[in-house]
Amino acid sequence: MKWDEKYATGVHRVDEQHRMLFTMAADFRCSLDEGDGERSYAALLSFFEAYTAGHFRFEERCMDEYRCPAAQQNKDEHATFLRILDGYRQYYAANGYDADKALELIDTVDGWLDSHICQVDIHLRSCVRSSGAA
Repeated sequence: MKWDEKYATGVHRVDEQHRMLFTMAADFRCSLDEGDGERSYAALLSFFEAYTAGHFRFEERCMDEYRCPAAQQNKDEHATFLRILDGYRQYYAANGYDADKALELIDTVDGWLDSHICQVDIHLRSCVRSSGAA
């Protein structure tokens, strides 16, 4: 999955953070394709958990600041995504690396990013524009 302007929220820092998430997901997919997923899986899980937690806090503050009508939905979906990541982390801690689960994780991340950004985060764009900040 690659970044596209359709994902732009109008908040440069949010968009840069989204680009980083896309990049990490794509890099890990390449790692899986090259048979090197086991070596990088634990680091990927740690990255996603730490990075998304920080990103989500920032994005939620932006939505509150711009009085975005999707702010609560955004918070709810972020909490759900963090639970999903935690489920993968717990599975990994209990069972070790599983190539099928790793592929499932990256497919889940890609699908969630596309759906969440296009259906929720983009509401921020019109709020930024109407505030005169864009």
